[in-house]
Amino acid sequence: MTKKLFITGTDTDAGKTFCACALEVALRERGYSVRPFKPVVAGLEPDGSNHDLCLHLMASGLREPESAISACIYEEPVAPHIAAMKTGREITYAALDQGLRRALSGNPDYLITEGAGGWLLPIGGGRTLPDWPGLKDMAVIIVVGMKLGCLNHALLTREAVISRGFRIAGFMAHSASPDLQPYYQENLATLREMMKMPFLGDIRYEPQGNFTEASADLNLDPLLHL
Repeated sequence: MTKKLFITGTDTDAGKTFCACALEVALRERGYSVRPFKPVVAGLEPDGSNHDLCLHLMASGLREPESAISACIYEEPVAPHIAAMKTGREITYAALDQGLRRALSGNPDYLITEGAGGWLLPIGGGRTLPDWPGLKDMAVIIVVGMKLGCLNHALLTREAVISRGFRIAGFMAHSASPDLQPYYQENLATLREMMKMPFLGDIRYEPQGNFTEASADLNLDPLLHL
């Protein structure tokens, strides 16, 4: 049976995609089959590609069109519900369900679903992404962007996830900049004490965006026993 993980972050620039890709590489190195899924994407390059989807395909070793690992893709790099309103293409549960079924069709060992923005991503009609029933049986991984304010953001995200009845698989710390925040280790120690969930790894900045290097920093044991 496929183990389903959902990657969320403490904010838009927490490093969800990089950490999700590192996780995909780490699982593949252990011999597991992995399928990425990013339900909602907003922002395309001039050639029509999306950077995040390209990275997921690379990390998972898939040779498929980007549309195969997403459900709702919008050209303009704005909040997805605004992009949906401007284009007249609503983010529907039916579309998300269809994308999820497509992602699960090959029965991968792990499905790595990555959100957009933070936990409570608006998708239109007063709904947020966690309102989508398809997310309910996914265990949540929180990526904490290690910068000023991260303690508050991380603890708020934890409370919001738990209050909606979701399982939490653990959290990762990620430094998206080569300049570590002041008192990095002290902040990380506080997170490990107060998040009260498995710590999956400290993913440091990788100037070349090397997934393989980053994957070595992950602790997969809590995920292997979900």
